[in-house]
Amino acid sequence: MADSGREADGPTKPRVLVTGGTGLVGGAIVRALLKRGRAVRVLARDPGRARGLFDSNVDVAPGNLQHPESLRAACRGIEEVYHVAGAVDTHEHGDAEILDTNVEGTRRLLAAAHAAGVSRVVYTSSVSVYGDRLPLGVAEDAPPAPAGVYGVSKVQAERLVREAISAGLRAVIVRPCIVYGPGDRYFVPQALRVVRLPVVPLPDGGRHVVDLVHADDLATAHLLLMAAGQSGEAYNVTGGGRLQAGELIRLMAGALHRSPWLPPVPRSVATGLKPFINVAGRLWGLRELARLDWQEMNGVFSDYHFDISKVAALGYVPRIDTRTALPHEIRERDGSFQRRRQ
Repeated sequence: MADSGREADGPTKPRVLVTGGTGLVGGAIVRALLKRGRAVRVLARDPGRARGLFDSNVDVAPGNLQHPESLRAACRGIEEVYHVAGAVDTHEHGDAEILDTNVEGTRRLLAAAHAAGVSRVVYTSSVSVYGDRLPLGVAEDAPPAPAGVYGVSKVQAERLVREAISAGLRAVIVRPCIVYGPGDRYFVPQALRVVRLPVVPLPDGGRHVVDLVHADDLATAHLLLMAAGQSGEAYNVTGGGRLQAGELIRLMAGALHRSPWLPPVPRSVATGLKPFINVAGRLWGLRELARLDWQEMNGVFSDYHFDISKVAALGYVPRIDTRTALPHEIRERDGSFQRRRQ
């Protein structure tokens, strides 16, 4: 298949576009589609990276969400779009960049999809639309209450998707929790830096629940929702487990044969210690602690457990057990880190 953004000839002509295909979630979706024999086009800011990941198995459309012309070219001849691309790291990207990428970028893509006659879209949103300080088992009908700019950007992008639906597009919204897997640039690297510490304070003793999902399970859910999701509906997707933060820390530390001291810390104490946490982060070279802000502080004292009965009713069954897969990812990433140091 061509790798320059040109349409391939014959029966393998791409009919599926994935934005963010070189990232953790998008890459898993691309691999899942290829396993099913689908002809895939990837919108890629870095075409060389896309070719390195997928060789000639995909059609590469150079471009990004900031350039409408590249989006129009990417959507040409496409029937289905998995819109995964977005700005995630609020420390790496400023508020304006996050809003432009996640909101205006979605607006530009939907316009290009409409002009090209795309019939179906699956949009990757986030459980961040619900905010913090949540009850256990949050369902999709909970009102949005985002706590930061990333969540705000996802709420606004979802609104754009629903406007496109009212204009005739068939689209569904996926709300994943924390995602991990091969190529994870956020959760696992941050976790590694934390569990290597000799002391890891546990907010409220580590009792808060944190949902995770493996990228491959999330990709399966995306494909299922493209085929069977009800247009206009949002669907939570998690790994189906129920891990407390303390168990999660012990699981990851154990994968490295480490036993850090895990003192319980109540919210009132953590609030008073925040300035010292920031200083310690700078001294230890831990950017997550050095840049810890009040929103993130609230986040570690919150439960993040979501109801997935809606997507389960369509046949979604998580197949990757976090208690087994996450330690494997931790060891793999730690091994890669150690090899780079040698």
